Order: sequence, then C-alpha cells, then structure tokens
Amino acid sequence: MRKAFDERRVEMVKLLRAIPNVQCREPKGAFYAFPDLSAYIGKKTPEGAILDDDVQMCDWLVEVGKVAVVPGSGFGAPGFVRLSYACSMQNIQDGVGRLAKALGTLG
Repeated sequence: MRKAFDERRVEMVKLLRAIPNVQCREPKGAFYAFPDLSAYIGKKTPEGAILDDDVQMCDWLVEVGKVAVVPGSGFGAPGFVRLSYACSMQNIQDGVGRLAKALGTLG
C-alpha cells in the first residue's frame, strides 16, 4: 500500500504543478496535497461572480467543476486547498483534470 500511495502522491503533485499558476509542495505525510491556488482568488467566474476567497472558490469548484476540495483557510492557509490522494489513480487524474478545466475558465 505504501508504494501505491506514493505513486498516487507523485501523480497528484505532477498534475497540480502542470496547472498554470498553481504551486504545490511535495507532501511528506498523511494523504493530502495542499496546492496554492491564491493566483485564482479575485478572478471572475464565467457566471460573473468574483471568487473573493478560498471558501468561495471551493464552493464554486464543487458546484461548477464537480471537484471537492477543502479550503486552506481552515488550516491557517488562505488561498490554498486540500485534496486527498487516498483514492484511485483514475479518480486523481479525473479530479485534477476537472480542477484544471474549471480554473482555466476564470478570467
């Protein structure tokens, strides 16, 4: 299982880092990645709303992007989000793909 989780961790970080303006440190424990999405705070959604903070961004991502992430502000890191890689590789690839697609629509 350690090998499987390590592969998932590596894949998730690689995919997150491929999204423009997203930075993500290599997770060292647990089963979570914690990327910095602060470059997208203050952006306008295609629906016309401004994403004022990470909580609004997470709400929008689950509603429009169909990907659930947890706001970093609850962990003292506004602008960041938490994603779990304790799931299948396919779910990681699909979820980060939906995240990238949604973020790409912000203006």
